[in-house]
Amino acid sequence: MVDAELSTLVARAPSRAAQPAGEPRAGVELLDFARGLFATSDYRQLGRRFMAGFGRLFDLPMYALYVADPWTGNELCVGSSGVSDSFLARYERGGRELNWLKTQVCATGRAVYNMDLMAMDEWLEDPLYTKLKYLHDIRHEAQAPVVNRDGVIGTLHCGTDDASRGLTPYEVRLTEALGRVVGTVIEGIQHQDDVRRQRNRAVVALDRVGSAVAITGPADPEPQLNDAARRMLAGVVDGGRVLHRVIARPGAEQAYSRHVDVELADGDTGLLLGHSIDLRAEPGTLMTVLELQRDQAEISEETLTALTPREREIALLVVDGLSDRLIADRLYLSHHTVSQYVKRIYRKLDVPSRVALTRLLLGHRNSNRPS
Repeated sequence: MVDAELSTLVARAPSRAAQPAGEPRAGVELLDFARGLFATSDYRQLGRRFMAGFGRLFDLPMYALYVADPWTGNELCVGSSGVSDSFLARYERGGRELNWLKTQVCATGRAVYNMDLMAMDEWLEDPLYTKLKYLHDIRHEAQAPVVNRDGVIGTLHCGTDDASRGLTPYEVRLTEALGRVVGTVIEGIQHQDDVRRQRNRAVVALDRVGSAVAITGPADPEPQLNDAARRMLAGVVDGGRVLHRVIARPGAEQAYSRHVDVELADGDTGLLLGHSIDLRAEPGTLMTVLELQRDQAEISEETLTALTPREREIALLVVDGLSDRLIADRLYLSHHTVSQYVKRIYRKLDVPSRVALTRLLLGHRNSNRPS
């Protein structure tokens, strides 16, 4: 809906050569503005980009963006231009009750323009003007709803003190479309905030049980480690490089395990295991739980005697971190056949998962290590 509206407005945007005074600038600037908004990650950045871009689209001296606080419902001014701090403070303290334009916006879900609703002499006698807008002699004003799936979550204001500079129907419609763009952007910001909270809760929970965790996202140049992971890797020779080997994706798998032989800082050897899974709420972000086993693990022949030769082969590939699909490709079997083998291996060895199978098969320490 937002894309369709913007596309229509871009197509109808006047060219620079034919642009009447006061009309918004050409469609390329509109698209650049929208693209910049969609790249924002927090409210502060949204405010900066909105204020910088809106002024290039409209020849209007005054504009502001208000967003409702998701926790309290109170409106917060994300950014404003052309009005004083005392004006904003007066609006915060009592001006909202006078703002019947916003009431109209919320009732209709559409942008409203004061001069579409009354004559100029009526506006100059209206309490909204006489008690608030007179401070900047705002003669023409449009307000548009900031809308997303949660409804009206804020308002976009723009106006001028030039009595002869009325707002065109195109400007009013564009203001309404930008309100929907901003609403969609805010929806994305709130989603990112929710994802960060979920990630932090997961890391805290794993911290409490002493698990070492590494998180990597599409924009992260280095994995994010919790304290347990930093301590663990500090005891591994060239731990940073080894970690990258552990978390390397085997294709497009969403969950996998991988292990790497390592040298330890105290002279021993060991095995670093990583059990990785994509965070569904944050596409492209990988959470890996790390385990360090001293002494290179040896797979117990006694454990493997319960398996057929083909089951052993598949079990060892599971331990190597391959998914059922990759194992099927390696052994020229169907994906379904490999899945059935893996289930039989689980039943025979009494384990519930790939992680448990890996732990079982690699959990036998070298009995020849001198004490």
